[in-house]
Amino acid sequence: MKNIYDKVLLLLLIPALTGCRYTFELQDNGLEPCICLMSYICADSLSSIDVYKSVPVQMVGKADMNLVSPAYSLTKNGKEIETASKETANYGVNLSSEAFKEGDRLELTFSAEGMEPATASTTVPGLFPEYTAEDYVDENGTNCLKFTYKDNKETDDYYAVAIETRVKIISGVDEFFYINGSVSPPADHNDISINQFAYAPVVTQFNKETLYIWADSDEEDDAYDLKYIFTSDFSNRDEVAIRFALYKLSKEMYYHLYADYDSSYNPFAYVGFSSPSFAYTNVMKGCGYFCAYSVTYSDWIVVSSKEN
Repeated sequence: MKNIYDKVLLLLLIPALTGCRYTFELQDNGLEPCICLMSYICADSLSSIDVYKSVPVQMVGKADMNLVSPAYSLTKNGKEIETASKETANYGVNLSSEAFKEGDRLELTFSAEGMEPATASTTVPGLFPEYTAEDYVDENGTNCLKFTYKDNKETDDYYAVAIETRVKIISGVDEFFYINGSVSPPADHNDISINQFAYAPVVTQFNKETLYIWADSDEEDDAYDLKYIFTSDFSNRDEVAIRFALYKLSKEMYYHLYADYDSSYNPFAYVGFSSPSFAYTNVMKGCGYFCAYSVTYSDWIVVSSKEN
């Protein structure tokens, strides 16, 4: 849940802050070009890693963005593995290799002329644990899903869920077609509230899906409740079904996605302010993200039908 007290304090300070004026210029501050790694590695799928040259903002449009004399090493559980590379758009390099499995410890080192070598590591997580799911509508008429799962108390684990929709439309006798869609949290999920029990999930975008993320330490009863609304009006459709994608995230991926959420959530935009947020990277002497996850899909569940 969001720290509402910090936000209330900032609101109280707004009148004083808006009366101040400060002029500054962007300076180098010792920043140098560095390696940028970008990779979400999915368990049991071919891996792909994008690498770019990152420069300070004042050098954008002026610096040579080519990765000169790139060199790299990718290891799995301490042993170097074969990796193919190819040039990509925006002067980048793409690395590809074999599929990885639960428990594989991956370490990547990448260097290029004029920049310090960057290193990053992550561990491929296993599948989402055994669970049950309950679909219901709360007292306000909002669609809800409750996941109860068997969490390992001896480890720190990180989870996520995304929901897909499928609408069945009858087009004739024994003829029909499907329209796929998605869901989003209720419109007020990120409103400022002094109620510590207000619904305020950590939600971000991943692979064009709305992803609800949480750590096992956030949920003491090994259950996660989420609320959602359909992004389209399905009231007159013949059948509406949902299925969910259940993710288990590496620690690095959880913190990266949480940082994305934290930087984009801004309840003070209407007064010209931005919420304080933290930056996160697990790339040493570089920037970006190098992380892993696993995903499993449920069966389709019919939540609305003209036959019901």
